[in-house]
Amino acid sequence: MTVNDIGKIVLSVGVTQILADLLSRKYIFQSDSYKKTVATFQRAQDKRDKTAAALSAKRLLYQEQQQKNPGGKKSSQQISAKSLEKDEKRLKFESTDVTAAAAEVARRHTSANFYTAVVFFILYRILANEYSGKIVALLPFEPFHLLQKMMTFRGLAGAAGFESSTEFHFLWVKTLGGADGDSITQPVAPLSPDINHASQACAFAFIYFLCNMSVKVVINMILGVKPPPGADDGVGTLMNSPQSKKMMESFGVDPDEVTGLHKKLS
Repeated sequence: MTVNDIGKIVLSVGVTQILADLLSRKYIFQSDSYKKTVATFQRAQDKRDKTAAALSAKRLLYQEQQQKNPGGKKSSQQISAKSLEKDEKRLKFESTDVTAAAAEVARRHTSANFYTAVVFFILYRILANEYSGKIVALLPFEPFHLLQKMMTFRGLAGAAGFESSTEFHFLWVKTLGGADGDSITQPVAPLSPDINHASQACAFAFIYFLCNMSVKVVINMILGVKPPPGADDGVGTLMNSPQSKKMMESFGVDPDEVTGLHKKLS
C-alpha cells in the first residue's frame, strides 16, 4: 500500500474543497446581491408568518362568534366570512412570495455547488489519468463483484480476470514487494494474513470516493455556508417556486406529484 499516493489523494481533495468553499464564500455568499436576496426572503417570511398568526386568531374569533350568535345577526364588531376569505387570499399571495424568494436563495447555493462539482470532476480526471493502471491500496477484505467493477478495479489493466491477466498480476506482485525481474508465477508472501489475494487490490477511484464521503463533507460542514431555514431543501426549494411549477405544468407534469415524490425520496 502506497501511503504517499493515498496522502496525495486525500490532500488534493481537501485542498480543493477548502479553496472551493473559500471562493464561494468570498464571491457568492459575501456579495451584496446574495445578502439582499437573503434579506428579501427573511422579510417575506416574517410578513407571511405575521399574516398566518393573525388569520389563525381571526378564525378562532369567527368560530366563537358563530357559536354565540347562531342566528347570524350582524353587528359592527362581527367578523364576516368575506373578511376571512380576503385574508386567506392574502396569505396565499404572501406564501407564494416566500417560495419565490426561497428559490432565489437556493439558486445561489445550487450555482456554488455546481461550480464545485465541475472543479471536482476536473480533479477526478487529472488524478484518474495519473493513477491509471496503478494499485493505490490493498484492502483488508475482498470486495463483492459490483464494487470491484465500479470502483476498486476501475482503471486497473486486466483487472476483470486477475489470475489470467499477465499485466495485472505483474502489478500485484510488484505492489506486494516483488522485484521487477521476479517471475509473475513466483509466489509472493502476503504483507499480512488479511492480504492474500489479488482481488484485494484497490484502484484510485475507491480511495477518491471515500475522500469525497469523508474529507470533503467534513470540510464543507466547517467552511461551507448553509442556506437560511426555509430555503435549505435544495432541489425541493427550487421545485416549489412558482416559476418551476409553471414550467412543469407546461410540460404536462403535476407539480404536486413531483413534490410528493421528492419528499418520499428525501
